[in-house]
Amino acid sequence: MNIPAIYNEVMYGLLMKTKANEVLWNTTTNNNTFIVYFNKFNLSIQQRFNDNETWVNVELINNDGNKIDGFYIENGDDDWEKAEELYSLARRSALSINVAIQEMLAELSKIGVIGKKIKDNFSNVDISSDDIPF
Repeated sequence: MNIPAIYNEVMYGLLMKTKANEVLWNTTTNNNTFIVYFNKFNLSIQQRFNDNETWVNVELINNDGNKIDGFYIENGDDDWEKAEELYSLARRSALSINVAIQEMLAELSKIGVIGKKIKDNFSNVDISSDDIPF
């Protein structure tokens, strides 16, 4: 499937504004889904995987949180590159990946040792059990 004609301008506009860092993409409870909140409607974009298939799913959501329309683009479709690029940019924006990279580059440019030493490797171990033998 390709981007439906009615969505061409929306997708192009989102792509251009996202490239210019002018879209506030948000994370969701689903790790692969990102959403932009408009005044009256919202648009989510999600990348999905199934065996050897990959696709980008786009949903139009009303303010009640109900999906009112949507479409998907599969890897290999004519509009795949546009849809996948928008998903990738939305993900980078919502997760502040560019900020993280800039912060790492700033640290790398400093003289001396970088990084943090974690005190122990057992911080995730539950020591509250009664398995202590004494």
